[in-house]
Amino acid sequence: MVAPAAADVVGPVQRALILKTFPGFAALGSAEIATLAAISSERRFEAGEVILEPGRPVLAFYLIVEGEAEMFSRGVYTETFGPRTSIGGLAALTRDPGGAHAVATKDVLALEVDTDDMEDVFEDQFLVLLGVLRALSRTLIDLQRMGGGGAAVLGGSPEPSKLSGRPLTLVERMFVLRNSTSFSDAGLDALVDLAEDMRELRFSAGDTLWTVGDPAPFSVLVLEGSIACHPPDLPPFELGHGFYVGGLESTANEPRWYTARAAGDVRALELDTAAFIDVLEDHPEFAMAMMRSLAGGIAAFRDRMRERASRPPPRTRALPEPGEQGDEAVVAGVEQDGGEEAAGAEPRPAEDEPEQSG
Repeated sequence: MVAPAAADVVGPVQRALILKTFPGFAALGSAEIATLAAISSERRFEAGEVILEPGRPVLAFYLIVEGEAEMFSRGVYTETFGPRTSIGGLAALTRDPGGAHAVATKDVLALEVDTDDMEDVFEDQFLVLLGVLRALSRTLIDLQRMGGGGAAVLGGSPEPSKLSGRPLTLVERMFVLRNSTSFSDAGLDALVDLAEDMRELRFSAGDTLWTVGDPAPFSVLVLEGSIACHPPDLPPFELGHGFYVGGLESTANEPRWYTARAAGDVRALELDTAAFIDVLEDHPEFAMAMMRSLAGGIAAFRDRMRERASRPPPRTRALPEPGEQGDEAVVAGVEQDGGEEAAGAEPRPAEDEPEQSG
């Protein structure tokens, strides 16, 4: 669907048509879109105008319809956003007191959405909240794939708990959930519902949990052992105790992007995706906490990727002439100063940013 031209952006009907073009809202019904259209308003910014000032909490975020804007972090350019992207959304969701910094580089037509109004909609319209949760999950999946795949999927516990060999009781499952980063923000009632919906599974070494392209009707919280993840064209990685494996694909309603196999004997709790969505709907405060957690994860992941990309390349020196003794710290022309690049290592590929919110 093509967004209406600037001259046509006037009333709620036109705003509704525009909102349907944004990935997070594309699957919403007419009632939800009408609600969003009612809380959005047209805003224009000239090239060079500041859209969001740093050092101030974000009170409204912007959905770009036309034009471009650049985002900055601590005064340093980070990325450019164009049509069908949002700016200020992550800072609004995470309630970052430092806010966000955005400047129009071309004349911008945007829809402005008040942060408080949006949170009211989240509380009243679960499908809107679910749409944003899915968009954030897809963004984090894209970032992980571009970052090499080896990052935490949905956080793990710092240390494994000692578990008995018998199946866990309801209270024990609640305790495990409380100590998992992914569910630590859930209230008591939400924990009870989650624990009741989970069932304990065991896998032997080499058992396949899923393969690339499979649907994601469930996810697993690892209790003991680890799961080996094999994404196509990326290095494999393992996720152990406390990791909520497959949770992003389940939340995003996306197919699996890696094959998962038990790296040894594995004990885990399985959570059905439909049951998980029901818990989110029944406990909006938990859904809101998860949304903020995902937004914070995206912001942190981007920061790490930018930091890694900005590291200076390893210093090089000319190789010694035949018969001359070179510096022992120099191997194949690369100074071994403790950096990540080792002699003979393949250069790390450039990391493209996926289209996502700022």
